[in-house]
Amino acid sequence: MQNRLLIALLAAVTALLLVFTATGLTAWQCPLKSTLTVACPGCGLTRAMVMFVQGQWQASIHLHAFAPIVLGVGVLFAAGSVLPQKPRNRVANRVSAFERRTAISALLIFSMLIYWVLRTIAHI
Repeated sequence: MQNRLLIALLAAVTALLLVFTATGLTAWQCPLKSTLTVACPGCGLTRAMVMFVQGQWQASIHLHAFAPIVLGVGVLFAAGSVLPQKPRNRVANRVSAFERRTAISALLIFSMLIYWVLRTIAHI
């Protein structure tokens, strides 16, 4: 959150992927799925985020349960890229403090890996 250019770039790439997906264009194919025919932990995430934004919440969560969380992080990045420096630093400091107290990033990554394993087993 401290680096405005980096978070603006991440927000722009996320928005571009969402627009491509919403219009039916494919930005790129998943390399793991196209080579090994195994879905990666993020497969379906962009489509699920588009569905969530379009108001298809149940379908979105059914496609990928982490869509609302990743979308929320994207909105946080977008807001952080346009906030003036003082409020942006205040938000960044609060996010950092929350991360230090809860290790939420590690928990989310671990949860997403468990979710991926369960989805993979269910499709075998």
